[in-house]
Amino acid sequence: MTASLCASCRTATLDYVHVAAEFRRLGFGRTLVARAVARAPSYRWTAPLPAGPVAQLFRARIAMRRPGQRCVHVGPADLMR
Repeated sequence: MTASLCASCRTATLDYVHVAAEFRRLGFGRTLVARAVARAPSYRWTAPLPAGPVAQLFRARIAMRRPGQRCVHVGPADLMR
């Protein structure tokens, strides 16, 4: 899982979440998202609408706004370390 964080703007964008096909629909993806949000709870979290149908179904199940214009300060961060 990767996310883009901006400490200046206090915004975070969930960029990518991957769960192997055999483990999907078991709650692992939602758990990863919840853990990321818990690590930066004071940030305003958003997630883009992905291109693939499986990813779109997952995105529909997590309660996050779609991002507007991306912050100019943002850099990638691995929240699972």
